[in-house]
Amino acid sequence: MKMQAERLTVIEPLPLPLHERLFEDAGQLAQALAKQVAADLRGALARHGEACIALSGGNTPKRFFEALATQTLDWARVTVLPVDERWLPPEHPRSNEKLLRDHLLRDNAAAARLLPMYRPTETPEAALMPVLTKIANEGLPLDVAVLGMGEDGHVASLFPDLGRDNPGLREIGLQPRGRAPVMAVRTEAMPEPRMSLTLSAIFTAPALYLHIEGAKKRALLDAVQRDPRSVLPIRSVLAGAPAPPTLYWSP
Repeated sequence: MKMQAERLTVIEPLPLPLHERLFEDAGQLAQALAKQVAADLRGALARHGEACIALSGGNTPKRFFEALATQTLDWARVTVLPVDERWLPPEHPRSNEKLLRDHLLRDNAAAARLLPMYRPTETPEAALMPVLTKIANEGLPLDVAVLGMGEDGHVASLFPDLGRDNPGLREIGLQPRGRAPVMAVRTEAMPEPRMSLTLSAIFTAPALYLHIEGAKKRALLDAVQRDPRSVLPIRSVLAGAPAPPTLYWSP
């Protein structure tokens, strides 16, 4: 009597948890995210009298910053810091500090306090300890963090090649707890050296958002969410966050 071959069932890994809010266009997304973040900041102000928010740079968040600037809350008790910074003077068009000053620190939000990363030193390494100390003492813990994502899966200035020549740097940047809150970063992907919050600092925020636009980035996010072998930094965000982040996405 021939034995029947056993059927093997392939179990697909479950995607990492992620809350989702989807919008038809970037304008709707910006308004909704601004209202939600303002509510988070009001809650933090009510709980402990002050609030701190870390915000990402690039072109994507400009509409969101401008919508957030019009929200009504006690901005004088809010500290704003960039999630990361290119090592460029604040008047440079690629400076994230300039981005925040031009698009957020205006209207109602003009009263907010900015905690910049850039210092007039030749390298970010030369300014690392003063910046790290100031952010640790005056910026952490965060109440809100809003992250973007590059088409290569980077978040903040934590790029896929982080730690290629020094694995310890990858551990500092992407471990969820117990590491330095700020690090100097150099990547082959971008021309300028940078300074960045690490995930251990970003994860101090109880309200964590991913602001992503476009079909290409959404496809990458979906693939990373389902791939336990992925080593992209966005996978470390999804896997290491204390609570599932909330995605705000539009085409």
